[in-house]
Amino acid sequence: MPGQRQGHDLPLEDETNVLRLEDLDVTNGPDLHVLLMVDSEGRDKSQGYIDLGKLKGNIGNQNYPIPDDVVVSDYHAMMTYCQPFHVVFSTAPLE
Repeated sequence: MPGQRQGHDLPLEDETNVLRLEDLDVTNGPDLHVLLMVDSEGRDKSQGYIDLGKLKGNIGNQNYPIPDDVVVSDYHAMMTYCQPFHVVFSTAPLE
């Protein structure tokens, strides 16, 4: 897999949640998106996922807001996914 990272659900003081990616280092690609995955290994989209939007950059720390109606405990991993070519760039369990 062309990348590595750590993903954390981070509750903020205003009671919203964000996905915090730390030490992100993933190969750049076209139209990469960050997905929250139900699958604990973060590879099987058929089990359910939430698209948190386009990847902001391929190196460094980043935050992605999680919608209020999402039950965070239902999601166990994250995936960086190339939409046009249906390619997984990286996965990581949520800690």
